[in-house]
Amino acid sequence: MITLLVGTNRPGSNTRKVAKHVEQVYRELGVPLKTLDLADLPAEIFHPSSYETKPPAFSVFSEAILNSTGLVIVTPEYNGSVPGILKYFIDMLKFPESFEKRPVCFVGVAAGIWGALRPIEQLQQIFGYRNAFIYPERVFMPRINQLLDDDGALKDEDSIGRLRAQAIGFVEFVEKLRAVKVRPSKIDLENSILERLAVCSWSLQPKNPAQLIGQMQQIGLNQLQIALDPIREQPEVWGNVQEDCSRAGIRLVSGMFGTIGEDYTTMETIRRTGGVVPDETWEQNWKNIQVNADIAARLKLGVVTFHAGFLPHEESDPSYGKLFSRISKLADLFASRNIQLGFETGQESADTLRQFLTKLNRDNVGVNFDPANMILYEKGDPIAALRTLAPWLKQCHIKDARQTKVSGTWGEEVPSGTGEVDWNAFFRVLREVNFQGYLCIEREAGQQRVADIQAARDMVLTKAAL
Repeated sequence: MITLLVGTNRPGSNTRKVAKHVEQVYRELGVPLKTLDLADLPAEIFHPSSYETKPPAFSVFSEAILNSTGLVIVTPEYNGSVPGILKYFIDMLKFPESFEKRPVCFVGVAAGIWGALRPIEQLQQIFGYRNAFIYPERVFMPRINQLLDDDGALKDEDSIGRLRAQAIGFVEFVEKLRAVKVRPSKIDLENSILERLAVCSWSLQPKNPAQLIGQMQQIGLNQLQIALDPIREQPEVWGNVQEDCSRAGIRLVSGMFGTIGEDYTTMETIRRTGGVVPDETWEQNWKNIQVNADIAARLKLGVVTFHAGFLPHEESDPSYGKLFSRISKLADLFASRNIQLGFETGQESADTLRQFLTKLNRDNVGVNFDPANMILYEKGDPIAALRTLAPWLKQCHIKDARQTKVSGTWGEEVPSGTGEVDWNAFFRVLREVNFQGYLCIEREAGQQRVADIQAARDMVLTKAAL
């Protein structure tokens, strides 16, 4: 594992902000990374006796260095030199084994125009003396305050590109010098994705579990997001679906329920009839949802998704309080069964949903992100929406669409990979936020759904493993 060292203990440092982006770069490359922040050093290490005997709490740091296959150091420039804490940390490590023949690379951060050139040159002298293998491609980041946005994130594309290029080169440097693989192989990546790739059962329109199992075997995937309403409505047909699937080696990983009275004829009809908004269907929907929650609990599902309906943009809207109360009731129902609840995206903008979820403030309520719905409902760029809603991600749907040519009418759902979703950017964001939930392929149009889902599976394996 590669170790990242944050070379200062200064609170709120720009060095730590840059290090956070370095973490993101290695995460995107699929490279395991352990971060050591000198702000976390135990206070006991600063006692003079530590030169003789290291305190036990320091072993976390020293062992991380000794066990690393390579070392990335991000350092600021203080008074024309390295921070005293960084030099002291180096002095506290075991000699010579801590750096002997260990690959190391450097990133410099400074408010001035040289980007910490001097401290990096000093570190190269130190690590050269310690017989480390120094990677020659250094990254200097001058005028750092101009490279960060108001939230402390790196915004300069040139700097981002140089950090990524350094990381790619350093990984190859480490692998060749140490004769080890620090990156997972393409096969390992594909297997990891396959373990999280599922199919939405309703996409296949099965009449019974046997037909569903046969379709899944054709597709070649072993995870299902199961529609709960057929189990509730036809227990004589679907009551043993979990047992039937289990015998075929298929797992039910999440659930979905619909609401009665929904009319998808036009945008306006679904606005009036969708989700738990309409008063005339609320009582029956609430009864059905309670049964569905019990079914989900019996099936031991971790996540259940649904369309809540069109959320009001403003809290002053007369329907806001009513919908907030109903969603709160659903949140309590599923929380009592230890089940996460995911809003299907698309029927409102990402900002509207973010504000609603923030006010709701329920740990078990989040988002089932569907990029195609953002296009179908004309609710904004899917990738920007994904970034906005990333803190609430519970699950994602893999579905694609093309935008309507007539505003106010439906767009067109198309096979995944043939529409307007930028899948490279989609999976890049998921890697950035370290999303580890299920990716469920959904196809709600077309006459060759098994083939379309197979194509979506292949697209995901190609794009997500890049």
